[in-house]
Amino acid sequence: MRAAVLHNARDLRIEEVPDPAPGPGEVLLRPRFTGLCGSDLHFWEGGLREVLADPVILGHEFSAEIVEVGSGVTDAAVRPGALVAVEPMWTCGQCAPCVRGTYNFCRNMTWHGLSPKGGGMSGLTVVRADMVHVLPESLTAVQGALVEPVSVAHHCVTRAQVPAGGTALVLGAGPIGIATYLDLRARGVERVIVSEPSADRRAALAKLAGMTGGGADLILDPGAVDVVAAVRELTGGEGVDASVDAAGAEPAFHAGIAATRPGGRMVTVAVYMKPVTFHPMAAFLGGVDIVASCAYCNDFPAVIDGMVNGSYPLDGWVRPIPLEEVAAGFTALEAGTELKLLVDVQGS
Repeated sequence: MRAAVLHNARDLRIEEVPDPAPGPGEVLLRPRFTGLCGSDLHFWEGGLREVLADPVILGHEFSAEIVEVGSGVTDAAVRPGALVAVEPMWTCGQCAPCVRGTYNFCRNMTWHGLSPKGGGMSGLTVVRADMVHVLPESLTAVQGALVEPVSVAHHCVTRAQVPAGGTALVLGAGPIGIATYLDLRARGVERVIVSEPSADRRAALAKLAGMTGGGADLILDPGAVDVVAAVRELTGGEGVDASVDAAGAEPAFHAGIAATRPGGRMVTVAVYMKPVTFHPMAAFLGGVDIVASCAYCNDFPAVIDGMVNGSYPLDGWVRPIPLEEVAAGFTALEAGTELKLLVDVQGS
């Protein structure tokens, strides 16, 4: 079968690899669409090599068709031909976080698509049966591939605890920031302010905003305006109930704290590759809670329901590319000229 194999920094090859076979409790999948995300980009650029030094088949955000079911799989819905979204965490089920139900903190976690387990940018791949979520017939394979990244956003919005009718600031309008905006709107948050330096991303968000009930109160260019001052002006000097840092840049981290009202929350969902300088008094004086949001935990079902209900439109921010263009896709993401790229693995 063909697969996109990353051998080293910027050395990604489409090559033939052996077909996998499912073991007990596993399913053999034919990936349909696979998203390129920030973690994949870090690997492609040569980062995180201390995590995995060997060649790896990329792809952890993907939809797939079930080809074969291994022995011991008893769920009748998990059957050949079913279209599924894949939750890519290989968890142990035995460590303390798993026992508590917070499996996103599993101490023995292995990620499908970022490990020797295989990945979604391949003709076939194998996962445990409990890692697949069968999709309703109304959803497409493209939507299925977005369940994983949208679940990241859904989890962070839950962590933000913004009440319906409340206010929020989203810093960064990349794919996670856009999905966060859409999730906030779906939960009835009336005032959503977004800060994003890219004109193309601001334009894409403005289009989505118009599709979701009137849109963000303000889409700001942090290079042209003082984001904190603008937020305070819009909220009568108070600040937002919660801010979400989806940018992963130190100025966004500081702006999120400063723009949050006393007693509010700042949630960081971005993957930071470098430390930030932080003075605790910045949060202390306003009693701002700073919380992190890591991946997702039991969020897939709610996101799938939201997709069925139309909460996450794809217009203007999602684009499919063929498997042969994966390397070019990473180059475009690095340059900031694309939003969400989905690899059409089978060439449908």
